[in-house]
Amino acid sequence: MAPHIPGSIDAKLLGLYLSDHLSGSTAGVSRIQRMAEVYADTPVSGDLARVSAELQRERDLLEGLIHDLDVRQRPHRQAAAWLAEHAGRLKLNGRIIRRSPMTMVLEAELMRAAILGKIGGWQTLEELAPDLGLDPVTFQKLSDDARGQIDALSRVHDHARRNAFRRHGDVAA
Repeated sequence: MAPHIPGSIDAKLLGLYLSDHLSGSTAGVSRIQRMAEVYADTPVSGDLARVSAELQRERDLLEGLIHDLDVRQRPHRQAAAWLAEHAGRLKLNGRIIRRSPMTMVLEAELMRAAILGKIGGWQTLEELAPDLGLDPVTFQKLSDDARGQIDALSRVHDHARRNAFRRHGDVAA
């Protein structure tokens, strides 16, 4: 059976909800891809590359789900999320040319919080899946994968935190 939204579910609200999660995913993918590039020479590069690839696949899945359920996609929200994420990179950190070692700490914290929010989205879809003609196991697995992403980002945070606040801190160490 093809995915569909039955009359018992408010299609407009569900569409808005999914669009908001897609907006968050768009910003998250942009942030984690940049982190994976910037920190490619660090001991946590493997974790960052894995999480980056997983988040991109999940974003594609969510975009496909919006299409399959035939709900209105709100591209202006994804564009705004992308712009906000990029604008967030312009913050002053007291350094003109090079990045602050504190940046990795903050980025890991931000991404862990975002993934925690994403778990809520997967749980909501798991609950609604039978009514939508979807397999709830798919979303249960995505929730489990997200917990693994939080673990990976916790390793990134541990690495960054140990190095960032020391004099001459270097997260590449």
